[in-house]
Amino acid sequence: MKEYKEKLKTTRVILAIAVLILFAFTVLSVLSECGVIHFAPVAGDGHWQSRWRGFICGASVGIGAMILVGLIRISKAMGDEKELKKLYVKENDERQRQIYISARSLAMQIFVIFGLVAGIVVGYFNVTVSITVLACVTIHSLIGLMCKLYYSRKY
Repeated sequence: MKEYKEKLKTTRVILAIAVLILFAFTVLSVLSECGVIHFAPVAGDGHWQSRWRGFICGASVGIGAMILVGLIRISKAMGDEKELKKLYVKENDERQRQIYISARSLAMQIFVIFGLVAGIVVGYFNVTVSITVLACVTIHSLIGLMCKLYYSRKY
């Protein structure tokens, strides 16, 4: 349990850093929208840049909130031995792990199939987007293949 507690301490530090970085992006996008500083995408007109800053702000706040909930959960578990054991069991449950692995495998297959179909269909409207989608599917498939080779040698 001591090793698990050390792992949670490291995780807590990483999550705290992530929250601070996301908070910085939120502040930058708000200050930029108010005209205090210039923080905008390279391309596009003022309307597009304003929407993009809004997206950055919203995504940063949303992701930061989810990370903050995890950070609070870990901090709470670090102070209570019962909660720590409960969290350990939850993270190391073999049934949940197998469900997660099966779901990720199916999600990868679905992503590849829909990505290929989307790449073909979008090709009739925009070649650049079609090649980008097909490149994403190819990279995703290659990473999946590399992981499969790695784990087949490991186990």
